Amino acid sequence: MRKTIYIVAIIALFTLSIAPVLAAVNVNTGLTADTSGGANPIVKAKWEANYISSTNRYTDASSDAGAQLLPSGVKDVSKVVSICAVVTDPDGLADVLNVYADVFYPKNIALGPDHTPLPDQSGQGCGLFMQEDSLAKLTKTAGIELFCNKVRNSNNNLPTFNTGYNYDEICGETGELQKDTAAVYCGQKNLSYEDPAGDYEIWAIAQDQNGKQGKLINNLTYLPLTAFETDFTQVSYGSVRLNTHKIIAGDLTWDALNQGRATVRNVGNTRLTMQVWQNDMGLGKTDGLWNVKYDARVGSFSTYAVYFPEVTTALGDELNLSELDEMDFSIDISKFPPTHPDVGYTGTMTLSAVSAPHLTCVE
Repeated sequence: MRKTIYIVAIIALFTLSIAPVLAAVNVNTGLTADTSGGANPIVKAKWEANYISSTNRYTDASSDAGAQLLPSGVKDVSKVVSICAVVTDPDGLADVLNVYADVFYPKNIALGPDHTPLPDQSGQGCGLFMQEDSLAKLTKTAGIELFCNKVRNSNNNLPTFNTGYNYDEICGETGELQKDTAAVYCGQKNLSYEDPAGDYEIWAIAQDQNGKQGKLINNLTYLPLTAFETDFTQVSYGSVRLNTHKIIAGDLTWDALNQGRATVRNVGNTRLTMQVWQNDMGLGKTDGLWNVKYDARVGSFSTYAVYFPEVTTALGDELNLSELDEMDFSIDISKFPPTHPDVGYTGTMTLSAVSAPHLTCVE
C-alpha cells in the first residue's frame, strides 16, 4: 500500500512540472504627467547635396568630407541644393511640428555693389542670415532608401552626425528609422550663380509642438568658379594709319549682335581680372622689335594696359560678382611690312580671366 501511494505522488509532481504557461500575464504600467513641455527634438544627422530629383539627393563635386558644390557659371541659372536631416524626438516623432534649414552667407565676404540677391534672400554677405527653408518629411521607405542605402553606400562621408549617432545606430534593424521613431526630412534651396564662393553655415532646426528645438550645424562649400561671357566674337580695328593710336570703344549695352561694341560680364562666383593675348596679325618685327602694340582696359575709368603680341596681359578694374562692363581696345602700328596682303591683316585675340580676392567686410 505504501509503495502504491508513493508512485502516485511522483506522477502528480511530474504532471505539475510540465503544465502549460498561462494564456495571459499581467504587467504593471504607469506614467507621470509632464508639465515641462517635454524634451527637445534631436537632429541626429544632416547633409547637403546636388538636387537632381526627389530620389537623387546624395552627390557633390568632391570626395572630401561634407558637401562641395559648383555654381552653374551661367547668368540667372541657380544651383539647386538639397538640404536633408534625420530627426527624432524623445516624446515621439508625432511631437515634431516643423523642421527648418537656416542658411548664412560666408563670413568676411562682402557681396559688392553689383550683386543682386534672389527674391527670398536678404542681407549683403558678411556671414549674415540668407534665408530659411522648410524641410518636408519623407516616407519611411524613401528615407531609408535615401540615407541608409544611397548616401551610406555612394557618398559615405557626406553627412554630419550629432554626438553619439552613426549609420549603424540610425539604420540598423532596431534603428530609429526602422522603428518609425525617427524620419528623414528634405528640402531645396537655390544658390545664385553670383553668390560668392566660400563656406555657407547651415543649421537644421527641429521644432516640437511646444516650441522646443534641436539643432545641428555644418558647412556647405560653394566651390570657386571664375567665368565670364562676352557679347562679341571679333574686334575690327578698321582702317588704321601708321603711328596713329586708334581706339575701338566698348559699351554697357549687352547686345551679342553688335560686334563692334565690346561688353563683358562676370558669370562666376569669384571676382575676376580679365586678361588678353593677341598675335601680331602678320605685322611682324623690325630690328627684333614688334611693329605693332596694343592696349586695352575694362571700364571707362581704368588705366589702359599696354601689351605687345604674344604676351598675356592682365587688365585693371576687376569685375565684381555679376558685374557688366565695357572693354576698350586700341592699336598702334609703327611700320607696315613691305608687302600688304590683299585681304588686310587678320589675327587672333584670346580673352581669359583669373580670380581676384573677394571684397572683405568692414568691422
